[in-house]
Amino acid sequence: MSPQTRDDVIDAVRRCIADSLAVQPDRIGLHDRLIDDLGADSLDFVDIIFMLDSELGIRVRDTELTFLTRLDFSSPEVMQGEHLTEAVVSRLEKWLPAITAAADRTAISPAQLFSMITVEAICLVVTRALDEQERDAEQRSN
Repeated sequence: MSPQTRDDVIDAVRRCIADSLAVQPDRIGLHDRLIDDLGADSLDFVDIIFMLDSELGIRVRDTELTFLTRLDFSSPEVMQGEHLTEAVVSRLEKWLPAITAAADRTAISPAQLFSMITVEAICLVVTRALDEQERDAEQRSN
């Protein structure tokens, strides 16, 4: 991982979420769901992403989180009936631990998907972005 420790990432994510949602950072747990537990909405997601970009010097907006916020739920590539396609679920499960715990991965609705976004999921996205940034820097220096 980059020079940021796991605790640094968690602290930064908590700070940004707290600032965006007007919640005390110490009241934000890793397993708290952004929408269901903390009251976030789509604009809050955008705000949190830009805050993390600024605070950590990374481009969180180029990660799976942005993929999620830009899903076209009217597209057959995204939806099969009232549920997400297997391709979308597979892409998102890498950073949404709640997907792997879903009783039926073939029956995840958009509402269920957004309720699966936890503080931990945001930390995973940030960690991956930091790791990618570090790999890119190493490759440029070689």
